[in-house]
Amino acid sequence: MLKRGPLSMELVSEQKNVVDGQAFWLGWRIVREKGWHTYWKHPGDVGVAPKMEWTLPDGLRAGELIYALPQQVSMGKVRAHGNYGETLFLCRFESSVPLESGKLMEISGKASWLTCSSRCLPGFADLSIKIPVTEKVEYDPLWRPRFEAFRESIPADAPLNWKFKAKRTGDKIDLLLPRSFKESDGYPYLFAHGRLIRSHAAQILRKGKDGWILSLKRSNWGTGQETEVSGLLYRKEGWGKVALGSYLQIRVPLR
Repeated sequence: MLKRGPLSMELVSEQKNVVDGQAFWLGWRIVREKGWHTYWKHPGDVGVAPKMEWTLPDGLRAGELIYALPQQVSMGKVRAHGNYGETLFLCRFESSVPLESGKLMEISGKASWLTCSSRCLPGFADLSIKIPVTEKVEYDPLWRPRFEAFRESIPADAPLNWKFKAKRTGDKIDLLLPRSFKESDGYPYLFAHGRLIRSHAAQILRKGKDGWILSLKRSNWGTGQETEVSGLLYRKEGWGKVALGSYLQIRVPLR
């Protein structure tokens, strides 16, 4: 693994080889020293999301970088969205040209990030991985289960019959939760997309005349032209039969 300050990282594959005509996945593994974090795709009030700029063989295309599920992190006294400990970020690749068996494929990436604790350190690294092209896929017994677990953890969309509403109210946005929501089921938290919602401000759950409302503080960095509230709605206790994990993807029209 390559070490850069409080971070160690590498590119990893769930496959020991790749096969012509089949897409494959790579992971950007990051291990952070205790007390240090990097940021999510949507960091919140502070922070910069990690990025990867790929250098690929001719004909190979990279999909979107899929970030690990976010946690609440603190840069000094400011709360934001990111990750502690060890994570994988995944990316799917496919080729538009034939891959020749027996060749060695090299994939490189220029990584950039901001890592913070009581202070912040920007970082950059050149990472690469070489994978042989063969006739038959062989999976890595160490990484295959971790890649599968990651893909299974990608948040599902909230059910269509769960009716959310979002309304601007002064410097707040009130997110009306579905009627089926019960306070006793656990306290929700919205990891909001974009810069519309303050990550440092408290999210207040209160009872309204039409049900439970999650009151969110509007950010000064929003454009004022946003038409929806979106993000990952988290509840530690999970969402029962609706989703496997603790996160649900929501997109709610804003009025």
